[in-house]
Order: sequence, then C-alpha cells, then structure tokens
Amino acid sequence: MPPWPAQRHRRAAALLGALIVMPLWAGLAATPSVHAPAGTQQPERTTWDSVYSVSQAGRGETTYKQLCARCHMETLAGGDEAGELTGSAFMSSWNGQSLADLHERIRTTMPTDTVGVYSSQQVTDVIAYMLRFNGFPPGSVELTHTNDALKSIRFVTSKP
Repeated sequence: MPPWPAQRHRRAAALLGALIVMPLWAGLAATPSVHAPAGTQQPERTTWDSVYSVSQAGRGETTYKQLCARCHMETLAGGDEAGELTGSAFMSSWNGQSLADLHERIRTTMPTDTVGVYSSQQVTDVIAYMLRFNGFPPGSVELTHTNDALKSIRFVTSKP
C-alpha cells in the first residue's frame, strides 16, 4: 500500500536534507584545521609563511658547506649516491610533508657513514638554508627544532 502524500513529502524532505548536509559534513571533516583549539598543537603554517630567519639560514649554509656539501655538492644538486636537495624532484617528493618529517629524515640518515652525529639545531639550521636556497621567504623568527613546531609547518612547493 503506498504511503500517504504527507509521508512522501516528509521522506522527500528528509532525503533532500541528507543529500545537502552530508556532503557539507564530509567536506568539513576532510578540511585540515588551520588553527587548533587552545592548549593543543600550534596552527599549521607552510614554508611560505617566513618560518626561518636570514641569520639562521646563514648558519645553516656554513654548516651545510662543512658537513653536507661533500656528498650533496655546494649547489645542493646531489652527487653519485646523494639525492638532490633542490629542484623539481626534491620539491615534489617533499610537497605536503611536514618539516618534522624532513628533520627526522636528515637526523636519522645523515651522514650515511656516521648516522646521527648532527645535533637537532644543526639539522634545523641546514633546513633553514635549504628553504632559502629553494626560494622560500625568510622572516624575523628562527625555525625551532622542537618536534611540535616542525610538525605544524608543511613543505608546500607552490606559493598559495
């Protein structure tokens, strides 16, 4: 037996409401939060948000030339077995990842002959140099080597 006309309208309205509201909820759930609630983690930033200072990048350049250039070359172009730290392949492989990921990769795999000898501050300074070399803008505050701060910064290749 067919439902009454009023029941059909209620069902249609409920179905229409669900078709409108559900995608909105799904979109909100999939959208990353730019600002976290107070007392949790820091707001997410990108490499375009001036996350390192000029002086820090200068220290990082000195450290890079002393410790990294022997394998990755002064041009950051990489060598025989050392990957490039600039260019489209490097940029696309790190795009969307956090600076914490990059920091951890360097800290736990470099140098390949004596892994783990670099301090967190040295690694962070070298990252600041890499950001400057790759054209990301400097700011007035140094990039910090704390994991939470680095997790809140995404490596984004295209300027927003």
